[in-house]
Amino acid sequence: MSLQELSRFDVLQSQFRVDDLGIPPEKQKILDRLFHFLYEYTDLLYLSFIREEVLIQYLQYHAKNHFRILTFSEVVKDLKFFIWFLKNKKEINCVIELDFSLLHINLWKEL
Repeated sequence: MSLQELSRFDVLQSQFRVDDLGIPPEKQKILDRLFHFLYEYTDLLYLSFIREEVLIQYLQYHAKNHFRILTFSEVVKDLKFFIWFLKNKKEINCVIELDFSLLHINLWKEL
């Protein structure tokens, strides 16, 4: 099957397969949330092209919804795990340096 025959949904979803990483079910929920966010609110096709700005959009999305779905700390945990996933999934091997410290004060003020 060629890439043109696959939908964006299928291509993106195929990158979230975690059989080789031994991820526990509660962590799978994090990946499910991130997949749905990326599919619904971005035009991203390949996770290897993801950038810090997209992850900040995930944080801003939850802030805009007043953290009703997830608490602030849950969103940060989601992002930290997703960054780990991107780095350790050998097909992706994408390293993102997202600073969650107070040194990134402008981001926290925006929220």
